[in-house]
Amino acid sequence: METPSAGNYYILIKKEKRALMYGAFFILVFLLIFFIGYFCSALFPVSKTSDIKNIEIKENEGFGQISMDLERSGIIRSGLAFQIFSLLSGSAHKLKPGDYSLDASLSAPYILNAIVAGPDMERRVVIPPGFTLLDIDKKLSDIGILTPGTLAGFDPRIIKNSYEFLNSSDNVLSLEGYLFPDTYNFLLKSDPKDVVKKFLDNFSIKVWPHLTGRTVITGKNTLSPLQVLTVASLIEKEAYFDNDRPLVAGIIYNRLRIGMPLQIDAAIIYAKCGGFMFYCNDPIVLKNETKYSSPYNTYLFPGLPPGPIGNPGLESIEAALNPQSSDFLYYISDPKTHKIIPSKTLDEQNNNRIKYLGI
Repeated sequence: METPSAGNYYILIKKEKRALMYGAFFILVFLLIFFIGYFCSALFPVSKTSDIKNIEIKENEGFGQISMDLERSGIIRSGLAFQIFSLLSGSAHKLKPGDYSLDASLSAPYILNAIVAGPDMERRVVIPPGFTLLDIDKKLSDIGILTPGTLAGFDPRIIKNSYEFLNSSDNVLSLEGYLFPDTYNFLLKSDPKDVVKKFLDNFSIKVWPHLTGRTVITGKNTLSPLQVLTVASLIEKEAYFDNDRPLVAGIIYNRLRIGMPLQIDAAIIYAKCGGFMFYCNDPIVLKNETKYSSPYNTYLFPGLPPGPIGNPGLESIEAALNPQSSDFLYYISDPKTHKIIPSKTLDEQNNNRIKYLGI
């Protein structure tokens, strides 16, 4: 039996070592590829669609804690991967404290860049037509622009000398009707006075020129600007389409002219919901609620309610200033088409209620 020589044995050992080295190398390459794949996937967005999440990064909060909070809030996939990427990019110690609204549909590197840049203190807010003072107060406070109640509780007499429409014979005691629906940019944690001034500056530019020099007369009475805004706020809730607004305005004025109660449900909703409309939990008027005790109940009290029941858009304001002349005294809204169906007599109105509302 032939035994391997020392030289052959050495060659065999060398081949085995080389095989082990190659094996170890391939394992390392595999592990490296696996780690890179995992690492990269951990930096992908959490959500496929926009998903805004709010988070506060506190002063002197640790880097590791920030990473874990981001993962726990569902803003990033992996706090560990976020930490590693932050360290590799040299951004780990550049994170800035503050309140953030971060989109979970963005990647971890983008989230990191946003936190390195610092919190965006400005928020764009859309105020729809018909939102009430309290609706707006809630919307702004939910976003973090104001402390709850500070807009609703603001006394316009504080700044009345800055605005002609606040310094008039109307004796304006509430901002209701003057917060013109539009798109605004506000800073988080704003001073309430700054927010009010932004609203009123916009009203002064876009609405007040329409109200000045325009006269609306109902019977023997000339409506004040605040009363025109009150009519416009009613129109805003009653008419779905802009081209129906002048028709509704004309019917409201016809009723006012002869002392007929307006019987507008939206005014009762405003009263029973405590000044809310959009955020009202029960925005329906039942038959027995037409006796609801409130000066805003236009079933019980003839004439206009004490003030606007919301903040009307320009189309409703224009309709209040330019009503359509007609003999109509009644109307309903077709629940299918939202079109206004007018009528001249109570019999016609009742027939329309049967035809369109089934009652």
